[in-house]
Amino acid sequence: MSALLSREQQQKLLEITRRWIDEAEKIHARPFSLPEVRFDLSGQAAGQYRGGPHPCIRYNPGMAARQFEAYCQRTPAHEVAHYVIDCLHPEKSIKPHGPQWQELMRAFGLEPDRCHQYDLTNVRQRRQRRFTYRCACQEHQLSTTRHNRIQYRGMQYHCIKCGKVLRPTSDD
Repeated sequence: MSALLSREQQQKLLEITRRWIDEAEKIHARPFSLPEVRFDLSGQAAGQYRGGPHPCIRYNPGMAARQFEAYCQRTPAHEVAHYVIDCLHPEKSIKPHGPQWQELMRAFGLEPDRCHQYDLTNVRQRRQRRFTYRCACQEHQLSTTRHNRIQYRGMQYHCIKCGKVLRPTSDD
């Protein structure tokens, strides 16, 4: 549990989560169990649903504490919709914010927006380092992820203009 949210606030989020699951049960005429709910998410994500054999909804306590009422109105429904769609289509590869999720959000009476509008002032942002690569015609800035794929997995990236393989510059 999180020190950023009071026990009462955590309890309220759990109750709201349960209410959205109850609403989904009415819509789909079938039961859904309450997944594990944690208050341990950080960064810019308001919430997160993790599927698999032990489904879990994670809430961002820092973001929730700063804008609690707005957070309660939107985030639990968003994450419950992911959970319910995962329960309804366990074998299928469903897009996270695809038509099934959007339809359920509308059935909840909410707009199917995939991004929140919460204030992110003072929220730490992770920034990936950029690495400079060259082709025959220009320099390219590659993310750490792409750089590591080149360095450790032998991946090759090509310039979309000249088609040549990108090579690291000697600066990095």
